[in-house]
Amino acid sequence: MHSLAIGQASAARHIDQNLAEDANAITERIPVYVAAYEFPPYYSSRLPHHFLGELIKALNARQVTYHFSIREVPPQERYSAISKNGCCDVIFFESETWRWSSEHEYTASAPLMHGADRMYSLQNDNWLPTDEDRVGGVVGYHYNYTQFDIDAGTSEQEFMMYRADSQLTLLNMLRNNRIQFAMFTDEFVHWLAVQNPELIEDLYAAPEADTVYTTQVLVGANSSIEFVELMELVNELFAEPEVIAALKYYGLQRLEQEHQVHAEGYTEQQQ
Repeated sequence: MHSLAIGQASAARHIDQNLAEDANAITERIPVYVAAYEFPPYYSSRLPHHFLGELIKALNARQVTYHFSIREVPPQERYSAISKNGCCDVIFFESETWRWSSEHEYTASAPLMHGADRMYSLQNDNWLPTDEDRVGGVVGYHYNYTQFDIDAGTSEQEFMMYRADSQLTLLNMLRNNRIQFAMFTDEFVHWLAVQNPELIEDLYAAPEADTVYTTQVLVGANSSIEFVELMELVNELFAEPEVIAALKYYGLQRLEQEHQVHAEGYTEQQQ
């Protein structure tokens, strides 16, 4: 019994030593903070797993210089998040068309993913909401339907759009007839079609998208990691089997390389 106790104590010390070494290795890395907001399946704090989380794990496993971690921000504050005095270094799966301008200092990658916002309903007879109909959207999202104004008060008063905290909330509201139409992203619906197809049964999609976009990686001017170095890591990871499998799991598909801008064409955002 004494030898067993001694063996267990030795094993425990060995485990503790390994954990301490792992913790020291992480603290010695340069921290890189990734801004993220509610945008499933790319990221969602309401879900146990999301694609950004898988990508961050792969980034941390692939190299030992940097430690990537996610910091959630409200969608309307993502611009300041990677600014000079912001909390973060980089934001993934963002689009320059979402009101990024010359006052925001960042470098943008070529498009990674294609996406769209589209109106959904429980009926398929009419896609022009009346004055009595309520349309659901997400806080901080840009829609053509609201002329790209993200103010919740303006959305409700001028367009009868109710702004909820997530697309999952909108789905429940639509199912419970609290709204007559809801704006979902193609990525969100594709993910549900793969993982929970019963959740989108009997839902109809508008024949035309509200908006179409491509998502990119935006790196702040004061980022802890250089843009070129980060994109080399990201592009390598997108060719790895585990990341390819994660894309399939979340119903996502990366844009074909031949449709992307070459790396040497990346420049500081000037528009």
